[in-house]
Amino acid sequence: MPRANIIVVVDDPNEVAAVDAWFARWRSALNHVSEDYGWSCCMHIWQLEGPAEALAELPPSVVTGDEWTS
Repeated sequence: MPRANIIVVVDDPNEVAAVDAWFARWRSALNHVSEDYGWSCCMHIWQLEGPAEALAELPPSVVTGDEWTS
């Protein structure tokens, strides 16, 4: 199953709204959503695993890669 790392900058309301809408549409189809590794004051960071079509719809500006670290 494809993976993605995403970082959402809290100061960018358009980015936050786009990712919120993405989660509303795709969360139930995802195999894995990590805890939020970010800082709620500044950014949210998640590791995701799910269908390719779901990950392809993520806003490109939030995707930082597909490798996970432990």
